[in-house]
This record gives sequence, structure tokens and C-alpha cells, in this order.
Amino acid sequence: MALRHRDATGRGQVIDCALYESVFRALDEMAPRYAREGFVREAEGTGTVNACPHGHFPTGDGKYLAIACTTDKMFERLTQAMERSDLLEAFGEQKARLAGREVVLAQVEAWTTSMPREQVIEICTENGVPAGAINSIADIFADPHIRERGSLVTIEVPEVGPVTVPAAFPWLSETPGTVDSLGPVLGDANKTILKEELGMSEEELKVLSNDGVI
Repeated sequence: MALRHRDATGRGQVIDCALYESVFRALDEMAPRYAREGFVREAEGTGTVNACPHGHFPTGDGKYLAIACTTDKMFERLTQAMERSDLLEAFGEQKARLAGREVVLAQVEAWTTSMPREQVIEICTENGVPAGAINSIADIFADPHIRERGSLVTIEVPEVGPVTVPAAFPWLSETPGTVDSLGPVLGDANKTILKEELGMSEEELKVLSNDGVI
């Protein structure tokens, strides 16, 4: 789109794209459903077949975070964060962790659920352990960064009311996209098509309406 704009005007433009927005834009009905019903789809599933511990873990305040230990060195740093040298001795090698996956995951989960998510992330960060919050849709709506970037927009839909959806993505500096409509209501163009384009009369339209055709 930026190149087409350049071809047409001779001017280039900056493409403003936050990393999270590429995924956030593909979250199906989560934003409008939360805005309308307050429904929160929680994190589902955990782990990977190639590394351990690598997945989603609950925390003491009922939230989730992701921890990714793909190498033995990362796991060593995690055991330091947990103050569990015994885990390093028993599961220092990846093959040992994969073989004892249930034990390792249970120990990590016991640790993460012993404190709030922010504290777990702080300790992991201090020890060089890859970890990050898994935001529910409620967290996303409350996030000041997302709010300031305008990543959510609310559109008034006829016969429905306000509907909140992810904003247009990515942002282009010269030709930014906008969400002006979520689509027409059912039958919105009936008269335009049937009367103006096909030449049907008001009486014919009334018959179709009475018969439930339109």
C-alpha cells in the first residue's frame, strides 16, 4: 500500500507497526465479545514437544505467563531464579527434562503459583529467563499502551449499538486506515438494487417484503 501511494504521489511514508498488533488483529471475536458481554477466553494448553519447561503457567493471582527455556543454559538460569539447584542437578540436560516433563512442569508451576504474575516476571527478568505476561482480553482493554496507540475502536452499528473491534493495521503515516463501518445491516441496499438498478416498483417491493423474500 505504501509503495502504491509512492507510485501515485512520489512520496514515501512510514509504516508504524507494533509487534503485538499483528497477532491482536487476528483474535476473532474476542474484542467485540468482551466489550459487549464481558466474556474472557482464558489461556488454553501448554508446552511444546521440543523443550521443557516451555509453555504457559498460572500465577498466584489467577493470571498466566509464558516461560520459554529452549536450552540447558536457560533452564540453569530458571533454577537460579527459583533457588532450586536440585532441579538443575536432576534435569540439567534437555533430554532429562523431556523424559521427566511432568515433574519439571509441576515444580515450575508450584513456583509460579506461589506469587503474583508481575513478581514472577520481575524475578525471571532479573535472572535472564525469557518470560512474558499472557494477556487476557480484559488485560488488553485495560492496557494503557494499547489504549494510547488506538488499537481498539468503537463503532456504532445500527440496530446493535456500540461494537468494539481492533483498529486498522498497520498504521501508515500518509494514508492511515480507519474503521468507519462494520458492514451494512441486512437488507440495507434492497431499494438501491431492486428499485433503482432493476426498476422494480414500490408495490413489487411491498409484495416481496410481505412474502418474507426481503
